[in-house]
Amino acid sequence: MIFRYQIAGRPYEIEFERLGTHCRALIDGEVHEFDILEIGPGIISLRGSPASTRPVRLYWAADQATKWISMDGCTYRLEKPAATGVRRSAGGSNDQHLRAPMPAQVRQIEAGEGDIVAEGQPLLILEAMKMEIRISAPLPGRVKRLHVSTGQTVAKDELLAEVERLIHDQEDAIV
Repeated sequence: MIFRYQIAGRPYEIEFERLGTHCRALIDGEVHEFDILEIGPGIISLRGSPASTRPVRLYWAADQATKWISMDGCTYRLEKPAATGVRRSAGGSNDQHLRAPMPAQVRQIEAGEGDIVAEGQPLLILEAMKMEIRISAPLPGRVKRLHVSTGQTVAKDELLAEVERLIHDQEDAIV
């Protein structure tokens, strides 16, 4: 199973495999192996592998997309990242990068490069597992670049399009 969480805004991907009472977790390329000693409501006791390490007791609580884990006096808040398919570019620019939420095929392109779009306006339609997935503009702006074409197969998180925010004067000119 793969879990995605963010801690203090930094995303982590955790690949988790359970084999009876033995578990293996791959976090940021680092393998962690442990044995489950006890599971109860709000509590899990673990021992790292090899068994020479001391047992660790974790206390946990969950509320919808947020989980809290307390260990050795420290509490960690785990949040599921937003599944919007939109990520800001590095460097604080006004661009938005739209990414595929899952493996899919591009069925239709609704806006071309250079087009002015309103927030929420459909830009692309993807198809995955007989479902239609609309990729919409996250903000009022201009389609800066399309990275896909109709019929193309895309992987999860593949860059689909870039939308640049319009400055205030440009927005007034459109209306």
